Amino acid sequence: MNSKILFSSILLLTILSAQTPKAYIDMNPSWIKYESKGVSSKFKPIGFKCTAGYLLKNFSFASVAIEGSAMFGVNNDKKSTLTNSSGVTFTNAEISLDKLYSLHLKSMFPLTKSFNANLYLGGASAKVLSSSDTSSSNSSFENSFSYGAGVEYWTGADISLYANYMQYFKNLNAVEVGVGFRF
Repeated sequence: MNSKILFSSILLLTILSAQTPKAYIDMNPSWIKYESKGVSSKFKPIGFKCTAGYLLKNFSFASVAIEGSAMFGVNNDKKSTLTNSSGVTFTNAEISLDKLYSLHLKSMFPLTKSFNANLYLGGASAKVLSSSDTSSSNSSFENSFSYGAGVEYWTGADISLYANYMQYFKNLNAVEVGVGFRF
């Protein structure tokens, strides 16, 4: 149900972006770090994220926007052997991000005319898949509070370059570097 709400939010933001100069779209690869419960090894799958945002309010010291994102896994991470905290060994253990949806308030603090520091607060819903030679898990969607911080440089042509660190879940975070377009 939550994924339908997030998808509807993204769709609404996309429709709004066609009618207003305050809308933007961001695209980026995401280098994810995922820690499975009871396992000391960290998995590092890669995702691709698309974001649609809308600038809600400009203040003298900051701007506030709302944005919805969808991230999909594009590269799984595989470990040849893996032992959990119970001593069970798995061979060919693999983790992949199936889907991640998020909705955030984005606060943008101008450091210079074209360079911003950004803070993100919101929520995320994700589905992570795991498998090995002896087992597989098709998890359901899990929801969590999420937050992040980043920097963004806007060119004169309404194109941005940005880098963010996002903490989507206690055991799932990402470094994102991408490009954005303002309409």
